[in-house]
Amino acid sequence: MKKDADARPSPVGRLYVAGGHAMLVGCPVHNPPHAHYNASILLATGKPFRFGHDGRWVTSNGLLVAPCVTQQLRTADDRVIIMQVDPDRDSYRRFGQRLHGRPWVEMSPGEHADMVAALPADDWSPGRAVGFFQRAVDVLAASAPGPLRRDPRVEKVRKLLIRNLEQPPGVDRLARVAALSVSRLQHLFKQELGLSLSQYLLWLRVSRAVLMLERGISLTEAALMAGFSDSAHFSRTFRRMFGLRPSAVLKDSSSVQVIILPDAPR
Repeated sequence: MKKDADARPSPVGRLYVAGGHAMLVGCPVHNPPHAHYNASILLATGKPFRFGHDGRWVTSNGLLVAPCVTQQLRTADDRVIIMQVDPDRDSYRRFGQRLHGRPWVEMSPGEHADMVAALPADDWSPGRAVGFFQRAVDVLAASAPGPLRRDPRVEKVRKLLIRNLEQPPGVDRLARVAALSVSRLQHLFKQELGLSLSQYLLWLRVSRAVLMLERGISLTEAALMAGFSDSAHFSRTFRRMFGLRPSAVLKDSSSVQVIILPDAPR
């Protein structure tokens, strides 16, 4: 039977996207140093992976990585599950205290075993993917000293930025909303979220552009609609944050099947 010369190769992995969360399954990873706002849950279900931070490398079966941490990942096979957890949602706040200001912590052997035991056998349907993600959060939250709580003034500013991403308020107005001086707000915001006001705005724009890409909008259109000067600016920012090109999460990517889930864990 003659092969279709234009046939695209089957995707080697799956990327599940739900709200601000994401989960990558079935892909070997070898990325350059990068840093993003999401926290990460890294789970080896086959061979251990290598994780790099600040010039140090560790070999592990399971790590919890804090938001805004510069990192690298080297996997020995395609059996490492990468869960990206949105720090602005309840899922992260349930286990965020586990980090205690540290860039990463290792899972206990019991936590690793509990997560592996919860893996779907062969069925990574959307419902089972969400269920596994939630189980992983439950396992980590069980050992947390309590929920992570943010300063309500920072939360008020953060939500205002989200609502007004097209025309974000200036820092003077944000300071008035928080009833703080500009310098105090800037310090408190970075202390609470791990990144500055301008960096958080950039993250929001990247997140919006990624969502549009996953819905099939072209890279150029998505970049402009999210507030980037052009697609090159967006691509550079994306690569700096995630260590890969935006084409990896395009709807028609040849390496990853993107699956958008309507029901996101909180």
